[in-house]
Amino acid sequence: MAAPVIEKKRFFCREWAFMKLSHCLEQRPASKTCGALIVGGPGSGKTALCAELAWPSTSASSRHQRSLNRRLLARHFCQARSEASLSPAQFVRSLVAQILQASTEGIHLSSPTSPTVSSTSVPSTSKEAVAEAYAEKLRTDPEIHAALQHDVLDRDPDDALKKALLFPLLEVEPPKNCLFLLVDSIDEGQILNPPQTGTRDSRRDNDNVSRTIAELLANHHHLFPQWLLLVCTARRQSKTISRMFTGFRKISLDDLRKSQVVRDVQQYILARLDQEDALRQHISRDTAEMLNQLHIKSNGCFLYLEKVLDGVAENFIVLREVREIPGTLNGLYLWLCQRLFSRKQFVKVQPLLNVILAAKLPITQEILYKCVKSAHITLTIEDFNRRLHLLRRVISVSRAGALMLFHHSFAEWLLDVKHCTQKYLCSAIEGHAMLAAHYTLRGIELNTDEICVLGQHIQRVLTNGSVCNMDGHSLQVLWMIGSGAPIDKCYLDSPECIMWPRQDTKLLRLLIDAGAKPSEKIVGDEPTKDPVSSSHVSQDVSPIDESPDKPLIELLGESGDINQADSCGRTVLHTLAADGNASLLELALAACPQVR
Repeated sequence: MAAPVIEKKRFFCREWAFMKLSHCLEQRPASKTCGALIVGGPGSGKTALCAELAWPSTSASSRHQRSLNRRLLARHFCQARSEASLSPAQFVRSLVAQILQASTEGIHLSSPTSPTVSSTSVPSTSKEAVAEAYAEKLRTDPEIHAALQHDVLDRDPDDALKKALLFPLLEVEPPKNCLFLLVDSIDEGQILNPPQTGTRDSRRDNDNVSRTIAELLANHHHLFPQWLLLVCTARRQSKTISRMFTGFRKISLDDLRKSQVVRDVQQYILARLDQEDALRQHISRDTAEMLNQLHIKSNGCFLYLEKVLDGVAENFIVLREVREIPGTLNGLYLWLCQRLFSRKQFVKVQPLLNVILAAKLPITQEILYKCVKSAHITLTIEDFNRRLHLLRRVISVSRAGALMLFHHSFAEWLLDVKHCTQKYLCSAIEGHAMLAAHYTLRGIELNTDEICVLGQHIQRVLTNGSVCNMDGHSLQVLWMIGSGAPIDKCYLDSPECIMWPRQDTKLLRLLIDAGAKPSEKIVGDEPTKDPVSSSHVSQDVSPIDESPDKPLIELLGESGDINQADSCGRTVLHTLAADGNASLLELALAACPQVR
């Protein structure tokens, strides 16, 4: 599901949490640990809290978060529906860009050679002072620029984080007040990128390179300067995250043993009643007890409260029905779907949900219609609009017009048969198939990002070769080529190509075999450390020199393995064929008959 945008909601309560964060900031110089971990179950308000810190409300009661916002050095929101937000390399780029943006000059990485503008203004805040000092280091230190090069950063985000961010910040004069770095949903990447074995992406075949943002920060938070606090959020059930950040101060948003959490739930209900006439008109002496039951059943989950109270305000739920609603978020979702859809209606909206669940890029109403129509060719726009209207209570629309499910936990629920049952089970694979068909029909119009996304959808659809005698990978390559997309103009190290996970070596191999170029650089421009790469192949070397096998032996390296792949997933045969080196290619085929 794609919507890499944070949509800020109305914010209520949590003053105690902001005060605890302020206390952590004040204690940071003397503390042995460098961070705080905010935990809670799905829907407990972790992302809402982070959004309030990043973009605080303007009301008089919001002074705590506005004060904290002035000390926020940078923030990052990890979203399962946006793979770019889960990339360690993109994470480092984002932090650097935000710090530079906070400086008075606001220089950009895209133009590091821009002339220096003299400024006599004195930074007014600790954040500006740090940003100014960091920007000055970036202007004068070529090593920082080198670490931020796209190929270097993608290959080794750990080294880039240290050289381009942490080491320069350690050299900056400590600001008057401590600052903090905010990372929301740090456990999202752990779900999508479980530990893998046998990968061959650069140095990712060992444990020296972090696969996720959580690993990146866990490996290097000890290098944070004493004036910088790391604040992360994660689900309470994430035991892996708890182990990674042992010693961090834990702040639980839904622990009902804490009086302030119980008070938050009460205050949320009262604040909604105070501000909404549509909700208040449903309150009577007979229904007041139902609010107390709602308070208990929510179990500290603000999303549970929000969905029920929204339903009451919209006359979709009657307060007396609260006693019938299950007391868990998963139970609420099942109850809502039973109220919203008959079996026949859900069959009609299921294809729309499948596409939204599988989307890698933000999906508009027009794109959704075209995707669903690729599988249901008789679908009219009027029928589509009726189906979309049925989903109005579970789908929200971003300011940019992107359709998304109202919460990621509902997306997880739709794919988990244990909770949603067979009646409401959706299929992301069917969604991938419709999206792949949509992108294929637009083949010649696709840009670099969309080509990479097409490859991802095709991989999800064609997982094996059971449909014919060909293997799955060959079918995927043929589909990519047959789409007519300008794959030969797709350079995988281009800054424009950010929508594919660099550690996905299977996708890398698919794109290259279909015709994509690993690099924009001209062969031979600079040396590389890869054991097999195009820079090792010289057009001037002839197999009839001194020893006929010598060039091939040099090319294969010590292993002598003709199938050995470089960091871009290319074998020797790929390299020779791409470079048009017919003589060496013929020699390789003759020397290694097993490849025929």
